[in-house]
Amino acid sequence: MNIQNTLSVIAGILFVAGFFPYVRAILAGTTKPAKASWIIWASLDTITIVGMFVQNSLNGQIIGAVVGAWIVAALSLKYGEKGWTWLDKFCLAGAVLGIVLWKLFSNPTLGIVVSNSVVFLGSIPTFVSAWKDPTKENKLGWTIFWLSCICAVLAIPKLTFDDATQPIVFCSTETIMMYLLFVKPYIVRSR
Repeated sequence: MNIQNTLSVIAGILFVAGFFPYVRAILAGTTKPAKASWIIWASLDTITIVGMFVQNSLNGQIIGAVVGAWIVAALSLKYGEKGWTWLDKFCLAGAVLGIVLWKLFSNPTLGIVVSNSVVFLGSIPTFVSAWKDPTKENKLGWTIFWLSCICAVLAIPKLTFDDATQPIVFCSTETIMMYLLFVKPYIVRSR
């Protein structure tokens, strides 16, 4: 097993591990997942994993992401923020558009790129929630997700859309969350 394969496995293990404190925080009532984000992430991660499978570019992180995202999406229906904002509806519409485009063009690479673009768009409700109140999110879970992303980016075998899009988009999302959860509150307290 080469270093990239090892890092891919570590990324998958870390991503799954990140869900344990996150789910525990949801059940304890200290984390309120944004329904729209988690439903979009679970749906589009599923599309991405299928496209990556077809293109022979699966990695450990996307496998862990699909399993965990569906669990959190289900929990978000009961424990997440109540109701649907216009932003939630807009992001869900964007997710549907991404699925339609992939089906229309029947191109797995296009599906990977479009799905991940919409995954990032689907992150907006969570970004907004964390911006307004970072205590609604579980710092340990997001930190583990971010560490998984670093491993996944280092494990990219080739800089192609099939191999690199998902790890880079996930890393971008988790890096923004790290800023919102750790840096922004520190800056606000320092003023």
